[in-house]
Amino acid sequence: MKKGVWVMAALCSLALSQTALAGEFVQDEGGIWYRNEDGSWKTGWFLDADGSWYYFDQDGYAKLGWYQENGKRYFFRQDTGRMIADRTITLDGTVYTFDHNGVSTQLSDRYSGWMFDDTGWYYRLPDGSFITDGWEQIDGRWFFFDPIGYMETGLIDWNGTAYYLDDASGAMVTDASRVVDGVTYNFDASGAGTVAWPYKSPVVIPPEEEKSELQKTVDAVCDGILAQITNSSMGERQKAEAIYRWVRGNLRYSGHSSTRDWVTEAYQGFRRRHGDCYTYFSVSQALLTRAGLPSIEVIRSTDNDHYWNMTRVDGTWYHFDTTPRSWGGWFCLLTDAQMAAYSAAHRGCFTFTPGLYPPSP
Repeated sequence: MKKGVWVMAALCSLALSQTALAGEFVQDEGGIWYRNEDGSWKTGWFLDADGSWYYFDQDGYAKLGWYQENGKRYFFRQDTGRMIADRTITLDGTVYTFDHNGVSTQLSDRYSGWMFDDTGWYYRLPDGSFITDGWEQIDGRWFFFDPIGYMETGLIDWNGTAYYLDDASGAMVTDASRVVDGVTYNFDASGAGTVAWPYKSPVVIPPEEEKSELQKTVDAVCDGILAQITNSSMGERQKAEAIYRWVRGNLRYSGHSSTRDWVTEAYQGFRRRHGDCYTYFSVSQALLTRAGLPSIEVIRSTDNDHYWNMTRVDGTWYHFDTTPRSWGGWFCLLTDAQMAAYSAAHRGCFTFTPGLYPPSP
């Protein structure tokens, strides 16, 4: 059978990485199929790079809907052909549960338990209704459901108190801390949260044994630079000023950063010696933190398109922007007022949300 060759836009998210398995999902007038690199097609069972199963018939087309093999029934999504697994869902008014292998079991009309659809998780009661709008204790753990019955996750505010619902399970987090949008919350045994640090958190440097090889390489580069520009007799302000001078004197502004991962961008900045504001920020962050000076990422609030550091020197937080500006200026250890004055005179270039960052006197 001759097959078309245009890739279905709706299946783009299923396209496999070239580093995983060569090939692509395709749709033509006959249905969905998987084209191998040599132009042939898959038949039978197929596991993609994302861990999802598909079944292709002898002509290579994906099975959609119900499929029975060796007395076991499976269900494949009508839109993508992906096999349903690890889910309990309703199909044509009947409740089915699918195990890890995708094998289905029809459940009683009185089934009560967790179910899942394209929107999220919900909990079915024996009468066919669902838990809605508030807290519910299930199997000893607390969950929160929205007004139409879907399980909530992440940070919520309930009657003026912060709670955190685990991103994976949805269960209320207790006796633990979580960082949300850069703000650290501590949650007690009841789940109630308090803000431990009301501002965006400084970058967390992992222990040596947990660092990636790339970060270890960046550390080694920083150590070499710091050995040349700082010494043990310097105070924190002197070290910060030395780092500022080095970054300004050894990087030039050009091009665009290729990532928003500061370790990767710091490595590229040290290697290429040029980049945009995120490169300057990343290189500065690498040197500051390696020198023992904590750093917070500051983002311009008007367009999220300019980055700089805040660093703590002698117990006080200051702005630290090494990116050169066409209007000129030296932005080493400036206060909020100094940044605001420059920003007001230069098109709001340093506009930021003060409440997100520690005040700088």
